[in-house]
Amino acid sequence: MKFLKMNGKARIGVLSLLLATLFFSCSESDDVKTIEGKGRLNVAITDAPFPINIVDKTVVTIDKVEIAQTTQASEDEAETRTFITLSEEEYEINLLDLANGVTAQLASVDLEAGSYDQIRLHVVDAKVILKDGTEFDLTIPSGSTSGLKVKIEPAVVIEEGTESSVLLDFDVSKSFVMQGNMNTPAGIKGFHFKPVVRAVFVGFAGQVEGHVTGDAEAILENAHIELWSLTETQEADTVVTSAFSDEAGFYKMIGLPEGTYHLSAAMENYDTIWVDNVAVEAGQTTTVDLALTPVEEEAAETTEE
Repeated sequence: MKFLKMNGKARIGVLSLLLATLFFSCSESDDVKTIEGKGRLNVAITDAPFPINIVDKTVVTIDKVEIAQTTQASEDEAETRTFITLSEEEYEINLLDLANGVTAQLASVDLEAGSYDQIRLHVVDAKVILKDGTEFDLTIPSGSTSGLKVKIEPAVVIEEGTESSVLLDFDVSKSFVMQGNMNTPAGIKGFHFKPVVRAVFVGFAGQVEGHVTGDAEAILENAHIELWSLTETQEADTVVTSAFSDEAGFYKMIGLPEGTYHLSAAMENYDTIWVDNVAVEAGQTTTVDLALTPVEEEAAETTEE
């Protein structure tokens, strides 16, 4: 089994850890050496964050990664999908290491030119370890049999001699559903593992980053930032991804499809703020700094009528 090691400047790929700034996909370069008739595909994994005041690690073990190639012989025939194995190495990944733009590379392979629209992950183990050492082994829904299928949005079109990248965003907060009272380790009764993953073709993606501050521009750590799709009503299921500010007040969200979004920031004892019309463009970084205002204390005494 391989344990993924982190570094700060790994290149975006299907399994390399990196702190991304600007990233591009589908590029031609003298450094990209591929087999004739094929293009290079990199696959990377990252994490939408999970509160870490009690939880120390959220670990998944993946022993196989596949990608589906789509073909259509003619307009009259139905489209067919063939799964191709990208990697059969076993990796154990602590998803809490993958936040604020950090990724881990799962695979980097040469593929036939064509269209690829789905990733299949074989997750064979998952566990949660609390900071007090308590460990919860979780049941895998279907990862060890048919695998977890994730649609790539949009589909990756690989051309001969080019290099493309796919980012898998593993949402820990939705995938590990806590049972019991999360305020204390003793109150946690366990977790249900329901993996929620999105796959993005990096060539059509951008990113959002910034800093979170409070009074007198004081740095705020662990502020919860969420990116929402632009809809008439803001329901919980419209959240695209999220992040927590680090010890420097910095946050970063990567692998975001082009479009316009809402951004929210929340923290205990501070008013939640919203930023509208946050534009994301492919290959670009949108900077949004967030200033939170402390909640006003209620008057100690109320006037009786």
